[in-house]
Amino acid sequence: MRGLALCSAALFALASARAEDPVQSVTRVVLPPEGSEHRPVAVPTEPENTVELDFPWPLEDWAGRGFTPDPDKYAGDFVIEATRGRRRIFVTPVSAAAHRVLHIVVAVPGGGTRGIPLEFVPAPAGLAWRKVTFVDGRPTPEPAPGFTLRKGPPRALFRSPDPQSLLGLVDTMRLMLNTTAAGARAVAASNPALRLAEFGTCPESFGDFTLTPRFALRDQTTDSLGICVSVLSASPRRLVLDPAGWVVRSGDRVYPVGTVDFPGILEPGEGRAALLVIGRAPDGLPTRLLPDNVFHVSARILASANPRPVRRMDLPSFGSR
Repeated sequence: MRGLALCSAALFALASARAEDPVQSVTRVVLPPEGSEHRPVAVPTEPENTVELDFPWPLEDWAGRGFTPDPDKYAGDFVIEATRGRRRIFVTPVSAAAHRVLHIVVAVPGGGTRGIPLEFVPAPAGLAWRKVTFVDGRPTPEPAPGFTLRKGPPRALFRSPDPQSLLGLVDTMRLMLNTTAAGARAVAASNPALRLAEFGTCPESFGDFTLTPRFALRDQTTDSLGICVSVLSASPRRLVLDPAGWVVRSGDRVYPVGTVDFPGILEPGEGRAALLVIGRAPDGLPTRLLPDNVFHVSARILASANPRPVRRMDLPSFGSR
């Protein structure tokens, strides 16, 4: 009786506080985990109306003193309409003072059951609930990621390099070559698609000439890599380097260079810069070379010649002067 008096007092207070507002008769109740329940769910009812109760899971069983499915055969304080397997039941109080506790057993997903205790209490006029929707309050598990097979190949991570982009990378390297080291860094920093790495390697000798990698520049939109190499002649002859003989090695992979900016001719003791750009690997796929990788650059001599083919000779018939 003490619990009934407290509930009635609370309902009367609600009616006084909302005398000017329409009473909410459709209610949503979030069900906590079964182990966190501390009291039954109070449902205010009145004999003039039936309350509908909707559950998130199908009904497995019910039990409660004073509930009857057939008031003509069995006496009771409440008439209940409940069918196993359905998620909706109906309860109607027989008298205004009817107060009982009903235990609902539902089948939860994954197997097993859980109980939901409901306490039906008499409500003041106009404050009875007409419908109660129970919602599963357990955390919703993250859905498993779905995978589908596409009919075509996946979208490329990089746009395919074309002659314009490769020559544009050469022009950018030429600009960086003709400025200071700080200026070259500023040029690379001005474009978020560029990544610069500077080398401090020693010259590598190839007999008649030496090669010294100076810096590498990567275009991250096309996966193209440019390498600037200093070429120094160590031969007394004029050297002609093969434009198709440039090769870049990184690890155990070999990358022929298809785009070369180099005069091709070295006079004795002359030094020049060669700008090399790798757009794709030999198999046509992106190289994914990073500018700070360790690179070994090599070149091939196509021909050599005497820089002074005409020499002065004294002819005996003309005498010497």
